[in-house]
Amino acid sequence: MQKFFLKFRFFCLTFFASISVVFIILLFRQKLVSEDAFVMTYPEVIFLNKVSVDRDLAVSSLRDLIVPFLSQEKLLDVNIKSMSDEIVGLPWVENVAVIRDFPNVLKIIIKSKKIIAYKSVDGEYYPINDKGDVLNIPVDYDGGLLVFGDFAEEKLLDILSFLKGYPDILNKIVGMQFVNGLRWNLHLYSLDENGLLIKLDNSYEDGIVKLAEFDLLDGLLSKNISEIDLRDLDKILVKQRGGYGA
Repeated sequence: MQKFFLKFRFFCLTFFASISVVFIILLFRQKLVSEDAFVMTYPEVIFLNKVSVDRDLAVSSLRDLIVPFLSQEKLLDVNIKSMSDEIVGLPWVENVAVIRDFPNVLKIIIKSKKIIAYKSVDGEYYPINDKGDVLNIPVDYDGGLLVFGDFAEEKLLDILSFLKGYPDILNKIVGMQFVNGLRWNLHLYSLDENGLLIKLDNSYEDGIVKLAEFDLLDGLLSKNISEIDLRDLDKILVKQRGGYGA
């Protein structure tokens, strides 16, 4: 009988010394599938939704931070507070919850910052979150609103908020250039010569309203034109593919 209990005890210790990754994955897929978050069950990372940075970069930056904390022999000895502070310091992390799941699993649930655009600087792309902050971490650009120009991120939220009232224009914008710290150029459809350039004045509101009116009445944005200059609303210039017209 004593030998039986010794064998049983050894089995339990051996079993609980390993991490049941499959079980944790299934559990968290059911619980977090609707959240903009991903889950780490050491040593695996399970993404449940798109994060704001390259996934390989996210994994490597997380592991670089948490490995020193995981040198403890007991889960109870892991400094949860210090680990959370380190993770939330990553530029792409909105918030984090670190949970001990005894006897041997450490759950790290991270919500990434919501990205609304990307700033292009010298051929590199930096995410801009919904607070207008540029995240100081270059990413591989694979689509989304591109923003150009010095201090563009400081003015971006205001013009995007106004454009929400004109979805037929907003949904066509692929790029926005803040020119000389004063005014905006909007790039519709494409950033190359096949796109449509909209030049706005310093006070962009009246120009956007006028553009929406022309599009509603005449379908202006769907015509074969390459540029609309709204910097002077008393003399609006429309450049057809081949020349200007007032």
